[in-house]
Amino acid sequence: MDLVETRMYGIVFSKVDPVSRGVFEIFNKNGNLKYRLNMGSYEVYDLGGNLAFYALDRDIVYLDDLEELLQRIPEKLQELIFVSRHAMKNPRPMFTSHVTGNWSTAELGGKPNTISLANPHTITAFYRELCRVRHEYGLENFECHVEATHHGPTIESMPVTFVEQGSSENDWSVSRGWELLYHVVNEFLDGKLVSNSEPSISIGDLHYLTMDNRIISGETDIGHAIPKYIKPVTEDMIIKAVKMMIDKPTKAYVSWKSIDNETRKVVTEALNRLGIRIIKRT
Repeated sequence: MDLVETRMYGIVFSKVDPVSRGVFEIFNKNGNLKYRLNMGSYEVYDLGGNLAFYALDRDIVYLDDLEELLQRIPEKLQELIFVSRHAMKNPRPMFTSHVTGNWSTAELGGKPNTISLANPHTITAFYRELCRVRHEYGLENFECHVEATHHGPTIESMPVTFVEQGSSENDWSVSRGWELLYHVVNEFLDGKLVSNSEPSISIGDLHYLTMDNRIISGETDIGHAIPKYIKPVTEDMIIKAVKMMIDKPTKAYVSWKSIDNETRKVVTEALNRLGIRIIKRT
């Protein structure tokens, strides 16, 4: 008889984040959560064979102690999903998914020059489901995007995916959005969000990746993304982007016109050494 691997996930919420708190309260109201214990500034809950962590006093991007805390629980988690609000300079309604990390300084949590472990299949599966069901929730005005790798916390021992609702205070308070996020997280926990397309990285694209058709169609599952505003792009960054994925990327989408000649040289040489196929986007 074949043995089926039991996978255990951690879902992370923050009380000071209005979206995160709203989704947590839906889980609680629906009887999904069973209180277990307090660990420092976290409440820990059983969540149907998984765990939920509720940060009581800090914003979700600053939970850099979570990785150490996870070493003190008996269960071994395979992956972390963070439910969060999304903010931007010129806000518009949207849902996003992405992995965390800092290509240089740590201006919004996390460690400088360090990126989290990425699961491109999870990032992409969440993105596709967000796009698919927003119409069912009457949220057609919300865009869907995969974002570049950015902000904290930095988690290197297991994959991290942020799932976000934004981008203004009004957008954060849309309770139908909380219900949508509750749905997609439950679908993930039930094993219904699955994608097994070729893993890839992105270099030189916008912060909100312009690869919607490629991702939606199943051409690729995107992991780390080094956006065009990161300068200079170094070989070390590219090595990190490849190394910090649970599946080695087979290809890199490079926005050729967005990078200068010197960066093209660095990118080409690094990817060739790593055995990563280059797909030039013009």
